[in-house]
Amino acid sequence: MFKHNSFHPGIIILIAFMLVLQTSKGDSLKVLFLGNSHTFYNDLPQLTYDLALSNGDTIMFESNTPGGCTLGHPQNGHLYNSISLALIDSMAWDYVILQEHSLFAVIEYYRDTYMYPGARSLDSLIKLNNECTETLVQVIWGKKYGGVHCISLSCTIDFDDFSHMQDSLTAEYLRLGDTLSCTVAPTGPAWKQSILGGDPIELFHPDESHPSYAGSYLAACVYYAVLFQKSPIGSPFSGQLDPEDALYLQQIADEVVFSNPELWNINGNKPVAGFGLMQIENTVIFTDTSVNADYYFWDFGDGTTDTLQNPVHSYETSGTYIVTLESSTSCHSDIATDTVVVIMTHETEIEISDPDIKLLPGNIPGEFIVSSRYSKIHQIKIYGSDGSIKYTESLQGLNEYLLNIDHLPAGFYILVIGHSEGICTFKILHQ
Repeated sequence: MFKHNSFHPGIIILIAFMLVLQTSKGDSLKVLFLGNSHTFYNDLPQLTYDLALSNGDTIMFESNTPGGCTLGHPQNGHLYNSISLALIDSMAWDYVILQEHSLFAVIEYYRDTYMYPGARSLDSLIKLNNECTETLVQVIWGKKYGGVHCISLSCTIDFDDFSHMQDSLTAEYLRLGDTLSCTVAPTGPAWKQSILGGDPIELFHPDESHPSYAGSYLAACVYYAVLFQKSPIGSPFSGQLDPEDALYLQQIADEVVFSNPELWNINGNKPVAGFGLMQIENTVIFTDTSVNADYYFWDFGDGTTDTLQNPVHSYETSGTYIVTLESSTSCHSDIATDTVVVIMTHETEIEISDPDIKLLPGNIPGEFIVSSRYSKIHQIKIYGSDGSIKYTESLQGLNEYLLNIDHLPAGFYILVIGHSEGICTFKILHQ
C-alpha cells in the first residue's frame, strides 16, 4: 500500500487563509511524515493537521507512507525511496517524523542491520538539507496480545502480552533517540496507558496490529503535544469519535507526554535562557545560567548591549532597567529578563564629562594608579565576579594611590573607590 500526499493549489490557498486568521496563540510548523501503513491508516498526518487547526495552530505537511516501508532496508526503505529523498530536500522542514517497521526494533538482526543505520543515515540527510530541521522518531505500539513475530527466519522473543512488547519497543526507541539526540513521540506508551487503564476504547484494527480510528486519533494527540508543546485537552476536533472518547484520549496523550518530557527528550537540544546578577552600587555583575546555548546577547535596558557570556555593566544614571538576555544556538533562541534598580544620589554620581577620580594603568601587569585632583581617597575595595570582596584597604585621604592586584587570579573585578565626595566604581580586567 502506498500513499504520497501532494499539495494542490486549493490546499495551499486554504493554508495561507488559515495562517492569516490565526490568533495570537497560533503557531505554524512544516512537518514531513515518513512512515508506512501504520501512518497511512486513517490518515494520521491529516488527523494531526485537523487537531492542530482546531486549536488555532497550523501544520503544512507532506507524507510518504508505502505499505511495509522501513527506514533503511534496501528493498523497501525510505533511505532508498526517491520520493522520500526528494521530499526531504524539498524545503526547510521544522520536523521530519520517522516511523519504522513495527517489528524491526524488537528483532535484533533487523534492528542492528537496518533500523539504526537507516535512522542515522536519514538523520544525516535531514540535517544536510537544513541543519535546523529536527528529526522526530515515533515510538510505535506493539501487537495487541504480544507473542512471537517473525520476518523471514528472524523472530522476536515470546512476549507475554502487549505491555511486555511495548516496554521492549519503548526501550529501543529511547535508545535510538539518544543515539540521534532527537525527540521521540511516545505514541506506543500512550496506547499502553490507555490499555492499562481498562482499554475503554478499542485502539486496534481487527488485524491486531494497525490502528483503529481511535488509535490513530490518540497518536495524533501525542504528535500535537510533542510538535507544539501544547496540551491537546479541550480540542473541539473529535473526528469520528464521540466527544467524550476524544477527550479521554486527549487526556491520555497529555499525561504521557508532559508528565516526563525529559524522557522523550522534548526541547532537549534547545537553549533555555537564564541569568543571575550581583549589584554593587551602580555596577552589576551578570552570570549566565543558560543551558544548551552557544551565543549570548544582552540588552541592559539603558541603550547598551553586550555579547559576552558573563558581562559586567555600570549604569550612569538612576533608574529602573529591564535587562534582557537572549541565549541562542544557530537554530533556536530563548529569552530571560530581570530588573535592575539603580539609585545614584548626589554623593555617588560622577560627572562623566570631567570625572575627578581617574584609574590609569601602572608600569607592570596588575598595577593601577588611582588618582584624584580634588577629592581625598579614603577606601579601596575590590569585588570578584561572584560579588565577594577580594581586597579592602582604608587610606588617610590620599590624592594618589598605587594599587597592585597581581596576587589575584585573572578575570574581571569591580573596583569601588570611597572618596570625600562619595563613591565611584570601575571595571578592571586582570590578565
